[in-house]
Amino acid sequence: SCPAIAADQDSLDYLVITATRLEEKTFDVPTPVELISSQSLNRNTPATAAEPLESLPGVSVAGAGFWNVIPVIRGLGGNRALVLIDGDRENNLWSGRSPLVPFVDVSNVEKIEVVKGPASVLYGTDALGGVVNVITKTPNFYGEEKWAFRNSFAGRYSSVDKGSYGRYGISGGGYGLGVNFALSKRDADDYKDGAGNTVQNSQFDAWNLDFKTRYQLNNDHVVSATFRSNTIDDMGVTKKADAPWSHFTKFDTNTYKLGYHGWNMGLFRDVQIKGWYVDQERIYEGNIHSSIKPVYMLKNNVIDTSVLGSSMQTSIDLNDAHLLVAGFEAIREETDADEQIVIKKDSNIRAVKAMTFKSLPDAERDHFGLFVQDNITLNKDVSLLAGMRYDYFIADAGDVPFTTDVYDKDGSTVVNSKTVINHFGRSTDDAVTFNLGLLYAVNRHLHLTSNFSSGFRAPDIFERYSTRSSSYMVIGEPNLKPEYSYNADAGIKMDFPRVRGSFSGFYNR
Repeated sequence: SCPAIAADQDSLDYLVITATRLEEKTFDVPTPVELISSQSLNRNTPATAAEPLESLPGVSVAGAGFWNVIPVIRGLGGNRALVLIDGDRENNLWSGRSPLVPFVDVSNVEKIEVVKGPASVLYGTDALGGVVNVITKTPNFYGEEKWAFRNSFAGRYSSVDKGSYGRYGISGGGYGLGVNFALSKRDADDYKDGAGNTVQNSQFDAWNLDFKTRYQLNNDHVVSATFRSNTIDDMGVTKKADAPWSHFTKFDTNTYKLGYHGWNMGLFRDVQIKGWYVDQERIYEGNIHSSIKPVYMLKNNVIDTSVLGSSMQTSIDLNDAHLLVAGFEAIREETDADEQIVIKKDSNIRAVKAMTFKSLPDAERDHFGLFVQDNITLNKDVSLLAGMRYDYFIADAGDVPFTTDVYDKDGSTVVNSKTVINHFGRSTDDAVTFNLGLLYAVNRHLHLTSNFSSGFRAPDIFERYSTRSSSYMVIGEPNLKPEYSYNADAGIKMDFPRVRGSFSGFYNR
């Protein structure tokens, strides 16, 4: 892959943290990593965090419409490319399936880092193709010896969808305390494609509230807190072709996070501890015509999901040649959902059949991960990155009744009713992954890199326990096994005064 013109030309000088969980220059890590800097975001003013990803080599976005999109890294998308927010797996079941829905206002994003290739050693399941880490702005002014504040206003209008956006933000602090607060509103109608045709069900209406604070106890200890609320009142789903309506009337996400970061703690170079809770509720409504029969389907579902997570990470200077990074995470996901589908005739809008069921049962999944990675300096020109991780999953769900009611020819009376029980149960998975990276500094302007790594993806709650139906019923498979990927790549990174860039080739299986 070669650098895109829109990418940051001096990005090799920037510090990144996602590639190794340590702050290092992109030029000095063997892992292929791309960066969208704050300067690039300010210069290009993207509408969402997904939009600038398309400028990166080896990265694209796909999905339904402008809002409901997923990243694709080296050809792997969906649940095979992991999206993090501030380095954490905040995304629960449903936001994980559409991770670039704008739960975070892009105006509150400091930078976006993208690791290309499997990154499961550091981040666990779903990181087969790579990782997108959306890093939000850190409160300023905490280092001031006086109180200081700054207000900001922003707005935009787009004629393609008659869309409007407005934002007010305030940042301030002093004497060790820093605070960021922002409130934004976005409203957009159906947009027009390149041919000038209106794309049905592509509207969007949402509020974002962001609050982030940090307090510096002293030079070596910092605590932080974050609250983020995203209220989507209307988000169209364009993949339902020719549907009079197909949209989420509610897609609300609230995120709560606490953190601690300490440095110079004896044996430990630094220690990070985080805890977070994400609660999400979504309601979908659709009127979808059949392409086979003269009927249409009225669909309504309500899905509640939540995730409670915690993590701890430390780095240890063993000696001049070994810098160890180790940590663990524990995450619990819970979900519950109800759905009803009513099929009616096109000719007289009379009901033909109704199906009532739980699209997702009362289910939970617990995830435990433990990793260690050693940054080894073999000599002044050669460094080695070696890591290993173990993950363990426990998932369980209750049984789900699926009721089908058939109506008479007038569509008013149920003449036949049948209930089928879908039986689910407990499932467990585990996985071991590894990575090995090599960097050879030919000189201070030219670095050669190579990597060999593995990734995995454990089946999620949806794949194990969901129930779906239209003209027939589809149920999840509790006994699905994890997917694995293996990647080998080699590359060149150049940082000459007049020529900067990188080239890499890879094989992924």
